[in-house]
Amino acid sequence: MNGFFITGTDTGVGKTLIAGAIARALSLQGRRVGVMKPFESGCRRDGDSVVPADALFLRNMAGSQDDLALICPYAFERPLAPGIAARSEHVAINIETVQKIFNQLSAPYDIMLVEGAGGLMVPISEELLMIDVIGLLKLPLIIVARTALGTINHTLLTVREAQRAGIRVCGIILNKVSPEQDEAEDTNPEVIRKFSNVPLLGQVPYLSEGKRADPAFLSTLARSTIDLSCFG
Repeated sequence: MNGFFITGTDTGVGKTLIAGAIARALSLQGRRVGVMKPFESGCRRDGDSVVPADALFLRNMAGSQDDLALICPYAFERPLAPGIAARSEHVAINIETVQKIFNQLSAPYDIMLVEGAGGLMVPISEELLMIDVIGLLKLPLIIVARTALGTINHTLLTVREAQRAGIRVCGIILNKVSPEQDEAEDTNPEVIRKFSNVPLLGQVPYLSEGKRADPAFLSTLARSTIDLSCFG
């Protein structure tokens, strides 16, 4: 089983969209793809439970039949960092539980994609950060970053902090999250490639809401804009 952890340089950079597109593209290649989003905040409440929309999207894109409660064992209603949301909702996050569920979910799959929440330094408990989860799962990293001005600093910091923790960074995917034109988008890719010394796996254009909800379009987009060979 090949496993990868997909993180972002920040929240709102399109990690879920990219992870879902990759999952659908790989599954259409005949690969057995499993997904997991251990922590999700800002979930919609439905009666006595909350619905982790990102985890549900990943499950649908991968064509998985796994229990949503396993794909996302820690879902919170409040739109806060997982560790903060857990404390406010009186939930104790157990990182060993995350590892146990990951091992259970990944067993039948060729490829396992795990999406984080926010970036590497997001707290998930009183003592641990997201980067500690990645280290525990021993997964290589895919970084999703914005294309716009400011992304050089955020991306290089993410790469260096991951490498300092002994985490292998497989590549970077740049995602345009706004329709606005930004002159820095023309130069950012080459600068990031040069100073990070990490492969740039692709650059995804801005997508309308309709296209973001179209699995067929997203799978084609992933195949045409992202180098999927790094996933084995």
